[in-house]
Parts: sequence; structure tokens; C-alpha cells
Amino acid sequence: MTVNEFFSTVAMVAGWILPVLGIVVLVYVILILKELLQTVKSATRTLDTTEQQLRKLDAPLSTAENISHTIDEVHETTKKAVKTAASTVVKNVDQIKNWFNTKKEPVMDTEPVNATSDKEDES
Repeated sequence: MTVNEFFSTVAMVAGWILPVLGIVVLVYVILILKELLQTVKSATRTLDTTEQQLRKLDAPLSTAENISHTIDEVHETTKKAVKTAASTVVKNVDQIKNWFNTKKEPVMDTEPVNATSDKEDES
């Protein structure tokens, strides 16, 4: 067998094998594309279901958001009220101290009632 005969035989075999291999590869590509298409369809259904579930959650989440804003407003108002009360107390601490002292003084100035002296007056 000469080199020319060898190459002509290889060319003839390749002429038969290459179309067969091309068809086999084409079949595998078709099968892969079919699986990919099924996966995309399944993913689309999953995304649709997820979107529907998220739409159902819109109302409760909106309510929770509104409650959160209300709580924030109450917190801010309370904080302002406490700051105002504290600043008022600090500004008027002398007056408050005098008020407490005037409330304590009458209690200290009164004489305790003697129980034995009351019994002697009755007899």
C-alpha cells in the first residue's frame, strides 16, 4: 500500500464517518435544546407563581409599612415631649424646689396631737 492509496482510503472513510458524526452531534444538540426549553418553561411557571404570591403579600406589607411609620411618628413625638419636659424642669428647678419646700414646711410646723392630753380634757 502506497501513501497515495492510504490517503485516498482515509479520505473515503472520513467521507462516510463525518456525515454520520455530524448527524449524531446534531441529535445531541437537539436533545440539549429540548431539555433547555423544558427548563425555561418550568422556570417561567415558577416565576409566575412567585409573582402571584408576592402580589398577595403587597397588602400586608403595606399595612406593616404604615404601622412602622406610625410608630416612628409616635416615637418622635414622645422624644420631643420628653425633651420639652426636661428643659422645662431644668429651667424651673428653683421654683420647683421652693414649691416642695413650702409643701414640707407646714407639716413640720404643726405640733403633734397628744393622745393623753385629749383623754384628760374629757374627764
